Amino acid sequence: MLETSSTAAIGLHGLVKSYRDTPVIPGLDAELRGGEFTVILGPSGCGKSTLLNCIAGLERLSAGRITIGGREVQEEEPKNRRLAMVFQNYALYPHMTVAENIGYALKVAGVKKPERAARVAEAARIVELGDYLNRRPGQLSGGQRQRVAIARAVVREPQVLLYDEPLSNLDAKLRHDMRVELAGLHRRIGATSVFVTHDQVEAMTLADRIMVLNKGKIEQFDTPEAIYHRPASTFVAGFIGSPAMNLIDVTGEGGMLRFANGTALAAHPHQGPAILGIRPEQVVPSPEGVPAQVTYAEDLGAYAVLTLRLPDGTALRMTTALGARNALSGDLRVSLNAEALHLFDPLTGMALSGSDTHSRTKKVQHDHLPS
Repeated sequence: MLETSSTAAIGLHGLVKSYRDTPVIPGLDAELRGGEFTVILGPSGCGKSTLLNCIAGLERLSAGRITIGGREVQEEEPKNRRLAMVFQNYALYPHMTVAENIGYALKVAGVKKPERAARVAEAARIVELGDYLNRRPGQLSGGQRQRVAIARAVVREPQVLLYDEPLSNLDAKLRHDMRVELAGLHRRIGATSVFVTHDQVEAMTLADRIMVLNKGKIEQFDTPEAIYHRPASTFVAGFIGSPAMNLIDVTGEGGMLRFANGTALAAHPHQGPAILGIRPEQVVPSPEGVPAQVTYAEDLGAYAVLTLRLPDGTALRMTTALGARNALSGDLRVSLNAEALHLFDPLTGMALSGSDTHSRTKKVQHDHLPS
């Protein structure tokens, strides 16, 4: 049975990557645990593919160290790092069969034909391509071609598997199906996996931990659950979630969070200015809540996203369950789930300590809100 070599943690120590005088990664430290599925997530231009290429050895570091399994590798060639990479564009040889594509690296490495055939067959079985070994890439669908690329990486029995946005060329259904297959593959072979994407759905569904990058710096590196429910900054709060978290400028005064015009929004002990974060699903209709006007509605089938205008002109998004949209139109009142409030520093954008914990948040006292 084909298995990867023993898994290896990846250490990033003071990693710097610059192009001429422009730093893309100004200095990064992180430990990617052995056998874990890590997703590097961020917007275009944040440095995530550059970071992956540095781990792979396709980019030379400007400064710092990389360790794989405790061994420094920043000066090693990619072929000596015991890793394999799956690219966005498949990079298959069109004149070769599926079997020849999968086994090409083994052939170059001098692996004997009987062993090569056995390992190719097992890799194809793992990605469910056993019936397609004699076909050429032009006879395959996009999803099947991507599975050939994955099998070509797996057959090398690497310690580390690197994925550079491998699903971005697929349609929505194929992306979903491939996510399921990748999750199953990771469970079966257990290699340390690093997956780059700008798609938060891929990150949330695949990752053991997510590294959120912003301008080459780590905003948060934690489990999907922690990143969604306890974002470390306004950047993470605004990037994770669809629709994104509402972020509102408020001032804490007299046990209440208030708009600039003094209107009370929610009960909270914080004093002074802050940015209030609340997920759209935590905004709920309430007869005793803050007045709001529905200005736009997006019907997404299972739920709708309503854009509201609050008394001070602030826009607030809320989601509604299936069938509830028609009852929520024109003017209404809404309250915020007090157990789900987040507060961020208005200068740094970082989460204020304890702002999203139950211990610091009281139930909203509706009689304190405007009538």
